[in-house]
Parts: sequence; structure tokens; C-alpha cells
Amino acid sequence: MSDLTFVVRKKSDGNGWIIRSHSILGEGSVGPRLAKGSAYPSEFGLVFDTMAEAKETAEKWTDWYYGQTYLKKKRKSKYLA
Repeated sequence: MSDLTFVVRKKSDGNGWIIRSHSILGEGSVGPRLAKGSAYPSEFGLVFDTMAEAKETAEKWTDWYYGQTYLKKKRKSKYLA
């Protein structure tokens, strides 16, 4: 399973909060690429005025991401030992 999380950061201009994805490869912007062929929930939003609102929505992003079928499929090994 993936170790992706969604984090809340202060916007670079200092006005508001933004949600970003975080993995072992570092932080990145949240975008349709995370959907990998499924419906991307653009209605959640990414930029917020308050930190509490951003944290609440980051949890929605986490629930959505880990609810995707491509993460739930068990993959068969290509190689036999």
C-alpha cells in the first residue's frame, strides 16, 4: 500500500492554507494524476482561509485516496520463487 499523506502548509504569500501530498519522494501538488483513471474530486478544494478547514479537507482527501480501487487490488507476482 502507498504511504501517501496529505499535509497542510501555509501558502507562500502568507494568505491562507494549501493542501499538498507528501510521500517518501517529498511533497508535491495535489492534482488529477493522483486519480490514476478514476474520478478526481475537484470539489474538495485545495486552498483555504483557515487551518482547521484545510485539515478537515485533508482528511477527506486521505479517505478518497485510500478508497481508490487501484490501491485495493492485490497484484500477482510476475515471478515464481
